[in-house]
Amino acid sequence: MACAISLSHREVSYCRQPPRRTAPCAPAFKRRIISELPSLGWLFQFNPASSGELICGSSVQVTDNGFHEGCWAKFPDEKPEAVATIFGSGMQTRNGKWLFLTASHPLESLFFSRHSKGWSVSNSLSFLVAYHRLKMPWDARYGATFASISKGIDAYEKRLFGSGDDEVFKIACDNFELDSNGNFHLIRKSLPPPFPSFRTYSDYLRQTLKLVFQDGAERGYRPLATCSTGYDSACAATLAAELSCREAVTLKSSRGGDNDSGKIIAERLGLRVHEFERRQNVEQKFEEVVEFLATGTGGEDYCYRNFEPVLKRRILLTGFRGGNCWDTHNSPNPVFGEADLSGCSLQEFRLWNDFIHLPVPTIGARRQPELLALSNSAEMTPFRLNNDYDRPIPRSIVEQAGIPREWFGQKKRAASTLLFFDRSLFASAVRREYEASVPRSWLLASKFGLTRALWELRYFGYRTLDFTEKKVRGGTRIRAIPRTKNRLVQPWRIFEHSHPRAALEFLAAVAVVGRRYRRALNREVSPE
Repeated sequence: MACAISLSHREVSYCRQPPRRTAPCAPAFKRRIISELPSLGWLFQFNPASSGELICGSSVQVTDNGFHEGCWAKFPDEKPEAVATIFGSGMQTRNGKWLFLTASHPLESLFFSRHSKGWSVSNSLSFLVAYHRLKMPWDARYGATFASISKGIDAYEKRLFGSGDDEVFKIACDNFELDSNGNFHLIRKSLPPPFPSFRTYSDYLRQTLKLVFQDGAERGYRPLATCSTGYDSACAATLAAELSCREAVTLKSSRGGDNDSGKIIAERLGLRVHEFERRQNVEQKFEEVVEFLATGTGGEDYCYRNFEPVLKRRILLTGFRGGNCWDTHNSPNPVFGEADLSGCSLQEFRLWNDFIHLPVPTIGARRQPELLALSNSAEMTPFRLNNDYDRPIPRSIVEQAGIPREWFGQKKRAASTLLFFDRSLFASAVRREYEASVPRSWLLASKFGLTRALWELRYFGYRTLDFTEKKVRGGTRIRAIPRTKNRLVQPWRIFEHSHPRAALEFLAAVAVVGRRYRRALNREVSPE
């Protein structure tokens, strides 16, 4: 396969063979709606012998020339491919090809498989694997591959597995166009308008949310805000409350056990609050967590299962990526780089529970260098705290809504659950369950393989040097220790996800979720 890998240009082609000359007419495709599939799940396949076919759940919107799920901030008369802000995914036919539209943030992806008989695209890796009965090979680096999205949308690893003509790719943020031969090229989404002032940016946030809420209301999706004591979700809840949002959800505690409930903030905003205890450990069955692990990003958002009773047909507003977009201490980065993976494991869970994920800070985030300059501008001085946890843009929005300064953004707390890193979060019975569901060779490789040994050695060296540095901090004899210590585990966000045990949990989860898809596919289907 010959491919151009530089992403400095707007379009990047991945060609398997020269394209055939075809008339630029809109390709026809068949549609099958299967009620037993997750409501928002879809798979589109193309076979030269039978043209294209869409297989999807009941909440996917199908038109004559495409389909979509989720909500878009689409301006009047704007073409789908020009929409800068999409929360969901879809496809449009144009010029005899298929244009697939991804979410406008890196927390969700589309999965593309091409093989000797054609190609398929889905918004679920488990759906793709189950439908084609793909045999995923053992690879201890799955966690690192998925975690590479933390480098940004120009540098992440796109190829997941495969050999020869059979390959599976993961595509995030960029739209991509496919022809009948399986040749595809990435198309960078349109940039949002410039943000020369706080007013232009805050107006853009409100305008975008208004359009998204209107789009969702047409199909019966109502907004639901998250709210904690941090900056980001409090800001998202504030903006949502100004529009049509009337409810919020919150967890009582953070990962460390501190009070993190945003109930008092949400109620001051006029929202009715659903407050939940935090779900930390996986104690009963592996089935509890498979939707989060099947995304490949470690299941950090498992605590969001608490909100399941109130999520159906909702637009869930979160504060994910707020630190990258709004913190004053960041470096300029217009490609979603230098980020953690919180928020990245919700995709499969939301497909099955029929809700749309709207991470508010990602709106306009391709203009992050401008947002950074704005955060450090004189205009934002009244809202800067000049400490290590300083985000004047969300503080301005929340404080101007009447929320006292001391109620939020005082201490950095974490909601994510580090399932990929802390094996003690799985009950012994749950570990035995998923270990029994995978080939023994995979289990042995995850426990005793060379990759496991090297990971443990690097981490041991890091902890040892970290302890030594703290014991003799400032000593001139050990100036090289910090540099050596960090080299052992850099980049940390990829290293921490790269333990072979995380790969084993991912493969087991894909197998479990895949069985759900196969059961749905084996039942009666309703042709449209």
